[in-house]
Amino acid sequence: MLGYFTVVLSLVLTALSVYFYYWAGKEQIDKRLRQGVICYIAAAGCIGAAAAYLLYLIISDQFQFAYVFNYSSRDLSMAYKLSVFWAGQQGSFLLWVVIHALFGIALIRKGSATTPGTMAIYGILQMVLLLMLLVKSPFMMLASTPPEGNGLNPLLQDPWMVIHPPLVFLGYAGLAVPYALAIDGLLNRRHNWITSALPWTLMSWTMLGAGIFVGGYWAYKVLGWGGYWAWDPVENSSLVPWLATGALVHLLLLTKVRTAAVKPTYFAVVSAYLLVLYATYLTRSGILSDFSTHSFADEGVGGILAGIIIAAASGSIFALIVRWPGLPQGAIYVSIRSRDFVLACTAVVFAAIAVLVFVGMSTPLFTQALGKAQSVGASFYNNATLPLGIIMAILLTVGPFLRWGPNGMRKQFIGLGVIAAASFWAALSLGLSQPAMALLAACSVTAFLVNTGVALFDKKLTWAGVTHAGVGLLLIGIVGSSVAGVNTTLSFEPNTTHEVFGRKLTYSGLEMRTDGKGFYQNFKLEDGGSHLVQPYTKLNKDGHDAAREPGIYRSMLTDIYLAPVHKHQENPVQEMVVSKGEQQTKDGVSLKLVRLNMVGRDGGGDIRVRAVLEVTMNGKTEEAIPEIVYHQSGRVTGDPVRIFDQYKIMLGGVNPAKESALVALQNLQPAVDDGRIDVDISTKPLINLVWLGTVLITIGTAWAALARTALGKQVRTNNDQHNSIV
Repeated sequence: MLGYFTVVLSLVLTALSVYFYYWAGKEQIDKRLRQGVICYIAAAGCIGAAAAYLLYLIISDQFQFAYVFNYSSRDLSMAYKLSVFWAGQQGSFLLWVVIHALFGIALIRKGSATTPGTMAIYGILQMVLLLMLLVKSPFMMLASTPPEGNGLNPLLQDPWMVIHPPLVFLGYAGLAVPYALAIDGLLNRRHNWITSALPWTLMSWTMLGAGIFVGGYWAYKVLGWGGYWAWDPVENSSLVPWLATGALVHLLLLTKVRTAAVKPTYFAVVSAYLLVLYATYLTRSGILSDFSTHSFADEGVGGILAGIIIAAASGSIFALIVRWPGLPQGAIYVSIRSRDFVLACTAVVFAAIAVLVFVGMSTPLFTQALGKAQSVGASFYNNATLPLGIIMAILLTVGPFLRWGPNGMRKQFIGLGVIAAASFWAALSLGLSQPAMALLAACSVTAFLVNTGVALFDKKLTWAGVTHAGVGLLLIGIVGSSVAGVNTTLSFEPNTTHEVFGRKLTYSGLEMRTDGKGFYQNFKLEDGGSHLVQPYTKLNKDGHDAAREPGIYRSMLTDIYLAPVHKHQENPVQEMVVSKGEQQTKDGVSLKLVRLNMVGRDGGGDIRVRAVLEVTMNGKTEEAIPEIVYHQSGRVTGDPVRIFDQYKIMLGGVNPAKESALVALQNLQPAVDDGRIDVDISTKPLINLVWLGTVLITIGTAWAALARTALGKQVRTNNDQHNSIV
């Protein structure tokens, strides 16, 4: 009850703060403003209390609460118990609300820089999040108290889980600030909010980008599929707001010299936050559960989220349409040989990539409306974004040589052409047979050299130079690791050696962890020395494989990536076709098909097919009912059953005409292992440039955000003339 009470009270107090802020802005009453501040701070305190209470429940193992039972267990370390807080839908909503409330307090502390109207809109956004938290509450209780919880998914028991989700939610919550500032500016025809919005936008861009980059590194390090970005729809759902925010940052910078840029800036602000809400809908409505390993299942929030998006989009777009004619007019740039033109083009490139990824990730939603949900593959994204990546690299190259306004062109472009041509020739010589990828590599190398060279020549390091150099390195790393790598699959027995990519690789066998939670597969790689490489397999509570981490040998120019495929076992899954009334025996277990049941609707929807089996072993008989689910999307899933605490029975298919079923039987006892494993081995050339590039991008954007926060007063002073114009 305490958790519910604090959330409800915070909702009431937030609503009161919205009321007081609204009237403070409308009637300029200082008393109402003070009341709004008091109510908001009290609401933030209640939100903090709810978060502290949930953390206490997790740490103290209060398994009578469904959320704690589903995601925590007694054996979790303190760091992973902290990550339980945001492991599920309910807890992650609470984390979002906590960060949102803290940012609201920061807005209040800015005093005159934040209008009552801004705080009223910001409070409405907080109310929406609190309503979602009431619908998906982490404080629901079970009928009885289990002795132990289910525990955190072994795949999530990783140090990156502690920081990855908070970074993403810092970005999401931060984008609410420029959105509130922009809507208030639209409604009150006041456009001097842009200076205040820039540091918040930069901070959000930094945090969201850092979250995406950490997620990519986590996938590379842990998942074992060999990459860092799979164009998964849920991955894309966080990428699109980041891309939109990138466009917004460049437009905000452009407004310093071109007041006409205020128009697209308003559109970019609204789009960025609406895309955050849309991303939340995609990941939490269950619409992507058949297409993404990251998606939450549909738990009854999809309709509510859709309604929120429709309401927010309708209100925002209506305000834009009404105020659009009154926004500043004019040209966004006066010459293509100017820095303002490059800024505008960069914003367009960011927006274009965002649109392409948005279309791709939304394909399941669009196609489902037409009858059958489908998704697009990675080739769509790679082919669609490649030309835009080349344009981005070119803009990064020419930007440092241009000044604001007309006649801003220097005479170094011949040298740039020479560098680009030499880089293109080098890329082709190194084996990049695809001209487009070679061109991207050449332009990226040129962009990196230019941005670092300008900093050295001018003896002045800037945040833009660091960020743009990071983008150049990132693009080079993407090309190298995705195109120039090679891979092979080999089978190893203990103490056997293979020659792999000019190196000797020896498998020495398994090594169990002392805590029993997993085992290492030890390899010795000889590359001018002897190096231990250890893929790691995590085990669940039943002792079965739960997650596999690759073994990575790191060097400056390339990584050697070892990902075990599977272990050879002497007791594999055994399949048999069983007809009605017939009995089949495998591994001492007899199965008899009693009947087939089918549950579904003629008008559509999922169809469930169940096989009722009599299972006999050692004179004991049990009933087993495995099933297959034929989803409306075309996906087929199975629901196996366990019998005699030793075997798992799975239904592989049915033939209603012959009244027969394909049944799979698997012994769950520890398998007899012949010690042989298959390993997917690949090289990742220049992969470290991907990580270095993301670090430089994060440092550069964080530097920009901090500089504008620390120098906020100076920035506002320098832009007084600009603000009076817009």
